[in-house]
Amino acid sequence: MLAMIEINLLPQEYRPRDSTNVPLMLTALGGIVLVCGLMFYLVSVQNELRDLEHAVDDLTKKKADLELQAKKVDALKEEIERQKSRQETIIEISQSKVMWSQKLEQFARVMGSHRNFWVNQLNLTKTAAGGSGGSTFSMRVSGLHYDLNEVAKLRDALQNDQNFFYHFTELQSYSVSRASVTGMRNATERMDFEVKLPVAVGTPAGRN
Repeated sequence: MLAMIEINLLPQEYRPRDSTNVPLMLTALGGIVLVCGLMFYLVSVQNELRDLEHAVDDLTKKKADLELQAKKVDALKEEIERQKSRQETIIEISQSKVMWSQKLEQFARVMGSHRNFWVNQLNLTKTAAGGSGGSTFSMRVSGLHYDLNEVAKLRDALQNDQNFFYHFTELQSYSVSRASVTGMRNATERMDFEVKLPVAVGTPAGRN
């Protein structure tokens, strides 16, 4: 069988027009609207993200500034506490029945007979709250070589000097550390230790 070929001989203006595919156009239009909406949303999210990043940077800088200010405040508080402690110590010394100028002179005489020892630091500290309410005279001492017998002799000398030890209740000194030294001809090591002398509460003023 031969296939039949249909030919439309009508002029173009009289031919029926092809119907428009409305669903396809609506789908395409919806896709365009959706893409535009997504692009607008992405731009909006990026702007919000950029704003949040700026806010985080600002907060980070403010945090660093506040931490720096807090450190300064803490340092000032510590300095105030140190000054208060010094003031209390000065007041206590001025009100003390111990004549510390004579006490230091007596201490210097004892140390003068033990020339291998020297004092690195002297402190007069107030007893912690809840204690006897007195003070403690403490010293950090070093000596040439490592000889515990010499340390014992110095401790005994401090306790046996009645004028010096009169205002103290006891001598506290428990450990001696050992350290090497350089640059000395007659010694290669030294010993370090601390001596604490609690001041007797209610010491009479008549003897110094």
